[in-house]
Amino acid sequence: MPPDPGTSPERADRKRIEHMLRSARDAITIVGGDSAAVVESDMVRARALVNCFTEIGEAAARLSQSGRDRVGPVPWRQIIGMRNIVVHVYWGIDVRELVKTVSDDLPVLVASLERALLLPDA
Repeated sequence: MPPDPGTSPERADRKRIEHMLRSARDAITIVGGDSAAVVESDMVRARALVNCFTEIGEAAARLSQSGRDRVGPVPWRQIIGMRNIVVHVYWGIDVRELVKTVSDDLPVLVASLERALLLPDA
C-alpha cells in the first residue's frame, strides 16, 4: 500500500520497511521447513510465495536512498531484480530458487529490517 499523500519521506520509508518485513516474514512462514518440491506442488503456497517476493521488491524499489541507508547493506539490485523476474517472467519462475532465497537470504534481510525500524526517525 502506498503511503498517504503528504506523508513525510521518512514516514513513507518506514511504511515500506514495515511492508517488506511483513512480506519477508510471510514468505518464511509459507515455506516453513518444507522442501521446494513440497511448496511447488501446492499452487496456493507457490503463488503466495511469489506474491511475497513481488511485494518485497516493489517496496524496495520505492525506498529512498536514505531509507536504504537506514536498512544497511543489503543487495537492493538483486531484491528488485527478483521482483522483476517474478512479475515479468512468471512462466519461468523457479520455485526452488525462491525457497532457497527464503532460507538463505530472508533471515538476514528480516534482521536488517528489524534493526532499521528500531532507529528513531530523523
